[in-house]
Amino acid sequence: MAKENEKRVPKLRFKGFTDDWEQRKLGDTLVELKSGLSRMLSNKDIGVPVIRANNIKNGMLDLKADIKYWYSDDPQGANIENYLVEKENILINFINSESKMGTAAIVREAISRNTIYTTNILKAQTNNDFNSYFWFTLTQTLQYKNSIKMITKPAVNQSSFTTVDFKKLIFAFPILSEQTKIGNFIKLIDNTITLHQRKLAQLEKLKQALLQQMFPKKDETVPKLRFANFNEDWKQRKLGELGESKSGIGFPDEEQGGKKGIPFFKVSDMNNIGNEHEMKNSNNYVDTEQLKKRNWKPIMNVPAVIFAKVGAAIMLNRKRIVRMPFLLDNNTMAYIFDDSWNSDFGKILFETIYLPRYAQVGALPSYNSSDINSVKVFIPNKNEQEKIGVFFKELDNLITVHHHKLDQLKLLKKELLQQMFI
Repeated sequence: MAKENEKRVPKLRFKGFTDDWEQRKLGDTLVELKSGLSRMLSNKDIGVPVIRANNIKNGMLDLKADIKYWYSDDPQGANIENYLVEKENILINFINSESKMGTAAIVREAISRNTIYTTNILKAQTNNDFNSYFWFTLTQTLQYKNSIKMITKPAVNQSSFTTVDFKKLIFAFPILSEQTKIGNFIKLIDNTITLHQRKLAQLEKLKQALLQQMFPKKDETVPKLRFANFNEDWKQRKLGELGESKSGIGFPDEEQGGKKGIPFFKVSDMNNIGNEHEMKNSNNYVDTEQLKKRNWKPIMNVPAVIFAKVGAAIMLNRKRIVRMPFLLDNNTMAYIFDDSWNSDFGKILFETIYLPRYAQVGALPSYNSSDINSVKVFIPNKNEQEKIGVFFKELDNLITVHHHKLDQLKLLKKELLQQMFI
């Protein structure tokens, strides 16, 4: 609780603003807070799109995927106009899984056609003394999230909170002009994040299209798109004829946690920042003493490609290239290239292979070395491999740059929210 004489101001604010922020109940900041229409919705476009919880994603409103519909004239007599979504409305999940409780999105632009929202969502509209984007940004702060947890009533299937409890939540607000300044600033950051997300999505879509064009399709021996001066057929070979598959080994808990030495990769290490395409860091390293004690033999023939070999992680179909000596735990497998390969090409070729189709069915899906070794692939001569490998390596590097820029922008926004709100 703030001391009596303590100023209620954020740590970071724009010049010209010195007044204390005032504590206000959310109910006093709104002219409308209303849940949507409860109906059995249709997959067919029978009238108006209906926004559901699935359409609120990371603070954004996605009206392109997973849209349901309802009649423009409600057969049960409801006035559809009472549920229309308009620009600057804020949509809030209030009946959903616990993790989604209170998550929100703002309608940034006028929607091209009449659109309504479902009963699990609240529509909020700020009054004239409050800036809608500032209010929406407040829903992304830690203070707001903690307050939502306090009023949420957990349940097995769906948690919820009441509009009465929501309206009673108290937050600090500055005067309208400062709200507007902050709202516009955060909107600029959000727009920049959206721009980088779109660029990243475009690059990833381009890569997928190029993979389809630059590698032979089924029953074909050459790709549709090739670099100049290459006209030979690609040769079909089994992976076992071109390299070696090697499974990982047990990694006892007491040996884990090291920070220096040889990286000991687990499937989860693929999630690390920097490991989007190539394994550059690990959560565990082992030193020379551990190698001797356990008689572990690192994989020295690199580059190699690694991937999950057992369990649900197989279905993610993720592969990473490794260019340093390494060890693998027993949930992973490596494919070690022989001299037939340009390794950059090999890594990209592996991206065209849907490995889960080769998994053995059981309590847990899994591969063994023979499953991978039997996979048939088409490869060109090494000069063409190198051309293709370098091309996709540069494209992957560009994708990684955009990933990192996006991560930095999200981190910047997170830090600003902590500094610019009370």
